[in-house]
Amino acid sequence: MRKKQTATSGMDWNTMIGLALRLKQDKLYRDYLLITVGCYFGLRIGDLLSIKWVDVIGKEELVLTEQKTKKIRRITINPNVTTALSFCLNELYNFDENDFIFCNRWGGQLTISYINKRLKFIFKKYNVVVRNASSHTLRKTFGKRIYEADARSERALVYLSEIFSHSSISTTRKYIGITQEAIADMYMSL
Repeated sequence: MRKKQTATSGMDWNTMIGLALRLKQDKLYRDYLLITVGCYFGLRIGDLLSIKWVDVIGKEELVLTEQKTKKIRRITINPNVTTALSFCLNELYNFDENDFIFCNRWGGQLTISYINKRLKFIFKKYNVVVRNASSHTLRKTFGKRIYEADARSERALVYLSEIFSHSSISTTRKYIGITQEAIADMYMSL
């Protein structure tokens, strides 16, 4: 019998920004870039790890085919991501534009397992409270931010449902933790 996993939670946006800045200050540039790009792009980890420098440097938009859905996804690159990419690129020495952004010391693609372990380490080291930390935390942080930045609107849920390729808005609502949050609020309102 398969063990049921506890759902991961997203980070508060300001927590994410603070974490990214601390990683940058501590010269953990790959981790800084992972948190920044992961939370601004909202991609599944497999798609995030497949991005190469040539896909983003000097570009205003990232175009990729999602591994799971095979859909073409267009992501406008936020200026904060451009800044992070440029900064990290300047810190690299033997740069090759065909390298993966997130590569190991031999230039190979990082694994999802490694990313999950690394994120757990980072969150623990920097005292970031996340329920069941994993690579999904980055995607959920993105979703939570979009929802909150659009005043928790139904419109935001419609857009997120499309971005995440969910079959319904109710799936998106559960995915970003709205249902559980609303239930907790009901108990607190008594």
